[in-house]
Amino acid sequence: MRKKTNAMGCTLVLCASALASASDVRFDPSVIDSGVQLTSAPASELASAPSDPLLAALAPTPARFGAEGSCRWQLLGGYANDADAAQQGQFGASLSWFAIDDLSIDLQIDVDGFSQPGGNAWGLGGSLLFRWHFYATPTWSLYADAGSGILGTTQPTPAGGTSFNFTPQAGGGVSFEVAPDVRLMVGMRWYHISNANTGATNPGRNSVLGYVMISFPF
Repeated sequence: MRKKTNAMGCTLVLCASALASASDVRFDPSVIDSGVQLTSAPASELASAPSDPLLAALAPTPARFGAEGSCRWQLLGGYANDADAAQQGQFGASLSWFAIDDLSIDLQIDVDGFSQPGGNAWGLGGSLLFRWHFYATPTWSLYADAGSGILGTTQPTPAGGTSFNFTPQAGGGVSFEVAPDVRLMVGMRWYHISNANTGATNPGRNSVLGYVMISFPF
């Protein structure tokens, strides 16, 4: 029993001695080759480091605005005045399909309100338009458009005419990016209302229509 106690005591003494010796170890920088330098890149450089090429290749790349085959939809509001006594408010939506780069075919549906001599009226219209972004950059463009449509109203429009008319129109405007792949479009058009001599009388009306559209990818 006494021998076991002595053995345990010796073991404890040796462990304590080893720990004491380990605590005396000091780091000597002279043992490091002076030609080796450890550096850390600044956070700004790490942030700008290129991402994984595979992830970059798999990430979807949005098509540029006006690319052939792309589609968009718009919400619109407009105001027209014939420089006489008639005024027109217009609200609607349209769908654009780019047949070739920067040239779209647009189908527009709109609700119209008319303040005019002979009785105010409400109307529902549809138009087919061609729009050419003849000067296009990645963030804005200049365009021209033209087309025609039909319009049905609750009262003869203009007064003395008919409640069913045709609406040839032409004009231009500017589009510019307000958010990723979202465009604001501002333009003006000559806007004509006429029954094309299908009625007993055809007074017709010419107005200047100003409008704003917000355009989204479809």
